[in-house]
Amino acid sequence: MTTQLSTQTYPTTILVSIQPSMLSQVTKQLKTVQAITYYTPTTGRFDLAIELKAMAPAQVQDVVDKIRSLNGVTATRTITPFAGSATTKTVQASDSLALVLLQVNEQAQKVLQSLKQNQHVRNAFAVQGEFDVLATVYGKNTDEIFSAVTSIGEIDGVRTSETLLAYRPIWA
Repeated sequence: MTTQLSTQTYPTTILVSIQPSMLSQVTKQLKTVQAITYYTPTTGRFDLAIELKAMAPAQVQDVVDKIRSLNGVTATRTITPFAGSATTKTVQASDSLALVLLQVNEQAQKVLQSLKQNQHVRNAFAVQGEFDVLATVYGKNTDEIFSAVTSIGEIDGVRTSETLLAYRPIWA
C-alpha cells in the first residue's frame, strides 16, 4: 500500500503582536517583504494579520523569519492550513474584512463544508494548533461582516470563535 501525500499548498496567515506605537513603522517595513497577499491591522489580541501567497513550507519559513526580524514586531503566530478551500469571489480593496478563528467539537471538514455555503466567506481552512479552522470573511461594510460572523458562530460543530476585525487592509 502506498500513501500519497498532498502537494496542495494553501496561504499561510501570520498573526503579529507589535510594540505600542510601532504599527505604522512595521507596516512600512512590510512593503518590502515579497510573497504577501495582504496585511491589515486588526482588533483583538493581535495587532496585525498577514496572509501569504501559497508557497512551499521552506519559503514560508523564510518569510516568517523576515517578518519576525522587523523592528517593532514582538511576537508572531503562524497558522498554516492543511485542508480547505478558497473562493474565486473577488474581494474589493474597499471591502471590510475579518479573520474568524474557530475551535470545533466535530470534524473540521463538516464545519468547512458549512462555511463554503456562506457567501461572505473568502476562504476557510483546517489548521493545526490552538484553533481548528481559520475563515476569512468579507463584506461591503461591518454590518455584513457582523452578520456573517454571527451565522458562523451558529454552525453545528463550532465550539468557540474569535473574530479579528480588520481595518485598512493593504492588498499587495
